[in-house]
Amino acid sequence: MERSNEDLMRAYQAGETQAMELLFQRYKIRILNFCYGLLSNRADAEEAAAEAFLALVVEKDSFDPSRTFSTWFYTIARNKCISRIRKRNSFVSFWTEASSEDSEGEMWDVPDSRDTSREELARKEVLAGVRKAIYRLPPEQKEAMVLRQYHGFSYQQISQILGCSLEKVKTLIFRAKEQLRSELMSFVKEERP
Repeated sequence: MERSNEDLMRAYQAGETQAMELLFQRYKIRILNFCYGLLSNRADAEEAAAEAFLALVVEKDSFDPSRTFSTWFYTIARNKCISRIRKRNSFVSFWTEASSEDSEGEMWDVPDSRDTSREELARKEVLAGVRKAIYRLPPEQKEAMVLRQYHGFSYQQISQILGCSLEKVKTLIFRAKEQLRSELMSFVKEERP
């Protein structure tokens, strides 16, 4: 039987280092994708994810067993992303981010060696359009949407991670869906015969 994340964290707190290795294996891709969803920059996402795992080790004793591990860990990762955004906004960088609605931020596509069909190309175009639309959402809406759609958190868990009320989470996700729906209508219209 597979051990729960909470059991693994308690075991790590008690000194079982293998428990941290298992948690790392379970969460490395999830946390990296979450950070990338918020930061839209691969290098920043990798650094924020690494900082989140380091904080997990350093702050292991602050884990409260009455909370779910994933909620606690995603909160740590979110805080690392927010710190990175603040640093990014306070320094001038030689690497630029997309600043206008016409341009796009860094894309994180892995080359595919398979033959690409028209359907596959159309699907990739739609996915790129969705990524761009999500990138343009206001920060809180983007966070809520990424947590809900890509990581499967409940509204209650999202409210804990974001540190806001359940009603605010519902409003954020509703508004994000409305904005995405209006921005992505062109893809729906193009798909119809």
